[in-house]
Amino acid sequence: MTPHPLESGERRPDMNMTALIVTGSPAGAIVAIALVVMGFVGIPEARPFLLASGLCGSLLGLILYWKHR
Repeated sequence: MTPHPLESGERRPDMNMTALIVTGSPAGAIVAIALVVMGFVGIPEARPFLLASGLCGSLLGLILYWKHR
């Protein structure tokens, strides 16, 4: 039986996720938000982590905003 192409160590350059660059532009924001939404919907176990990290990040952002205002 021949091994599956990916199990044999074959590289697929069309699926190289390390080449994805998320910039600080509106397009990067869309990509980042879409990834969070896909994780929230697709991985139910990740929901508490995503909610808690969003809350902590928002709180830290507000604190830094008020401090440097």
